[in-house]
Amino acid sequence: MAFLLYKRVVLDGTVYLEPTNQGYCLAGHKLIYRAWKLKGCPLNQGWQISADELIRLQTNDVETYETRRLLVDFHPSSLSRIGIIELLNISAYTWSTDDNQAGWTPLMLRFRDVYYEEFETQLVPAQKITILNRLPEYKADSLDFVEFLYLNGDSRSWNWGRNGMTNAAFIQGSARDYFRQFF
Repeated sequence: MAFLLYKRVVLDGTVYLEPTNQGYCLAGHKLIYRAWKLKGCPLNQGWQISADELIRLQTNDVETYETRRLLVDFHPSSLSRIGIIELLNISAYTWSTDDNQAGWTPLMLRFRDVYYEEFETQLVPAQKITILNRLPEYKADSLDFVEFLYLNGDSRSWNWGRNGMTNAAFIQGSARDYFRQFF
């Protein structure tokens, strides 16, 4: 997946999203970890971070949700389809270890569709770039959806669980109770 920071542009009353040629990183000691620190390092409890807060962290408070969007190209190498989604917020539950460190963090990422199209013939790279250079802000009928993933804790530097493997998160106990409020 490609994590892309886009700018919000209004032209003739229509809102578009255009690339900033910058990306963002959620895992490692990047946005989610920094958000956890910002929230006071909660352990054994749930916490949330909005797209606006993530954008502010990414841009050192220069940009906001009014001016930027956090997009994901979920199949960046494909030339037969383009799938772009927007990250809206993250709900997390950070478990502690016996020595009061962050053990692991199941995450619920909330998204909405921005652009999806399948093509009968493969695009050439320049065609894909042209499409990605001016996207609609989002589809008018876009419904939000969620994805559950997890991050390892302090001992593994807040990286994604089992890189290259399925990154599913089993949600049990108090973490399940926390996420239940969203369904």
